[in-house]
Amino acid sequence: MSNNNENQNSRYHDIIILSIVPMAVALLIIASWMLAHWEIGHYYINASLAIFATVFGGFQRFIAGFKDIFKAKITVNVFVAVALIATLAIGEFRPAAIIVFIMAAAGALESYTLAKTRRSISDLLDFAPKMATVRKGCEEVAVPVSELQTGDIVVVKPGTRIPVDGVVTAGASSVNQAPITGESMPVDKLPGSNVFSGTLNESGRLDIRTEKVGEGTTLAKIVHLVQGAQDTRAPIQNIADRFTTWFLPTVIVLAIVAFVISGDVKVAVSVLLVACPCAFAIATPTAVTAGVSNLARRAVLIKGGIFLELGHKIDHLLVDKTGTFTFGKPKVVEIIAFNGSTEDDVLKMACIAEKYSEHPLARSILAVGRERKLEIPDPDHFASATGMGVEAKWNSKGIIVGKSSFLKDSGIDLSASVEREVELQSKNGRTAVLIACGTRIAGLLAIADEVRPEIPETIRLLRTMGIKKITMLTGDHQQVAAAVAGKIGVDDFQAGLLPEQKQDFVRKLQNEGHVVGMIGDGINDAPALALADVGIAMGAAGTDVAIETADVTLMNDNISGVADFIWMSGKVLRRIKLNIFFSIIYNVIGLALSVIGLMTPIVALIFQEAGCLTVVFSSTLLLWSKRKIK
Repeated sequence: MSNNNENQNSRYHDIIILSIVPMAVALLIIASWMLAHWEIGHYYINASLAIFATVFGGFQRFIAGFKDIFKAKITVNVFVAVALIATLAIGEFRPAAIIVFIMAAAGALESYTLAKTRRSISDLLDFAPKMATVRKGCEEVAVPVSELQTGDIVVVKPGTRIPVDGVVTAGASSVNQAPITGESMPVDKLPGSNVFSGTLNESGRLDIRTEKVGEGTTLAKIVHLVQGAQDTRAPIQNIADRFTTWFLPTVIVLAIVAFVISGDVKVAVSVLLVACPCAFAIATPTAVTAGVSNLARRAVLIKGGIFLELGHKIDHLLVDKTGTFTFGKPKVVEIIAFNGSTEDDVLKMACIAEKYSEHPLARSILAVGRERKLEIPDPDHFASATGMGVEAKWNSKGIIVGKSSFLKDSGIDLSASVEREVELQSKNGRTAVLIACGTRIAGLLAIADEVRPEIPETIRLLRTMGIKKITMLTGDHQQVAAAVAGKIGVDDFQAGLLPEQKQDFVRKLQNEGHVVGMIGDGINDAPALALADVGIAMGAAGTDVAIETADVTLMNDNISGVADFIWMSGKVLRRIKLNIFFSIIYNVIGLALSVIGLMTPIVALIFQEAGCLTVVFSSTLLLWSKRKIK
């Protein structure tokens, strides 16, 4: 609870700090307007307040503009700095301050979002326990994880997270390591098995020999991979910056020509003002804001306009399997009865035997029994063989549930038809659980991570939107991956991947010239999400770090939202170009009239505002755009 309060207080502190500049500028603008409106004090007082607001709020913008000039780069920062200086030069102080306020508010929001993202990634290390139980002689002692040494024997009880990377020396359990490896099914751990820090020990007690702690663990490496990917992602030049490279020098030359011809400095300032990049500067943000708002109503959240510019350029889409193509939870997908038994008979026997089991597959079996409203009495006897199955007695009958090898070791013969069915389930990426009553095989339960029903149709839709190739990435086994890939119709799949291998695959595609999109939901996907040109997280079920690392979040866990995002990306980019066209038309007409002396500074400002209104109206239309369903 204290950590949550600290994080909340930290967020409030960040918001307050980042809001100081825009709030101060807004107060200065209001004070300047009130003094002028009610004619309080001398004109220089309210003018000085507006000038101070402009300089105070736009200081970083001015510095950035001058730095770009020294670097021989002509950007929107340069244009805005020139336009603000020109606006101040002719005495339009409050309009200059208002422009600065809008920029300061947008900059504060961007800084807060970036800081929050980086803090969330660092907080990922809190996923691992801070304390560990260590065996010292005959005693078990709780010690801070930071004090653990290589070779220490750590004891991990059921229901707790593993604090180190190491090797099991004693005990047996099922461990949910989906956050690290992406495997959809819990993995049985026996002496000699490797385990990872941050994974969940679900059923049995484990003794683990410590091999890596702290910064050396796989979980810590994932954090560093994410941070490194974010720091090295190549910047993409803004459309507006590309345009200003030639537009600003042209305007300055025209202003000089106008001054030479007219001999009046106000004519030259009118040229700069009518060409002020207000309409041009808002051409992109207004379209992006409308596009982002439109998608937000469709439960698709986007962190920045640059990703809307990139979305329609994605040509290779990578998708994590567990939790993205599938629900990420084991489920009984088929019940097969043998030797005259019914499906309900098979399921009831399995539920009775598994009623006291703590294994994750037992929970999925019991869930189906409850769905079918079966009466599930308590077994008279229960025994578990971790990683193999369970034995139970009920009503004087022996029930065995588990792997085929477990049943064989218990003296039960499997017919050729049963063996074939087990092999078929394995080929289809399912886990086959056999049920025997006495010495007779009663049936089989096929358990798998179920594919989301909308996936095949969504993949077909994405292909029509310019996605040339879709590849499934997973930490799961080859057979499971092949079965899912065949069912949903992706072009290719990569199985058995660790987080750094997923990231390496993204880097390989980028080096080949592809624009890569990555969809994922787990901690193990975070490095690839960070490095991809566009990272897309499944938000409702996804981990916090995946959501914070990604550039786009699907809040309803339906990847058809990716189609909405790509469609809106193309539409927003076309609207940005249309807005720029409108601003250029206004600028060309305004420049022509200004150069020949037909515009005063005030008229130039009005003409420039008309261009802004046109751009705003054009962008607002995006709010009601809808993707046509084919």
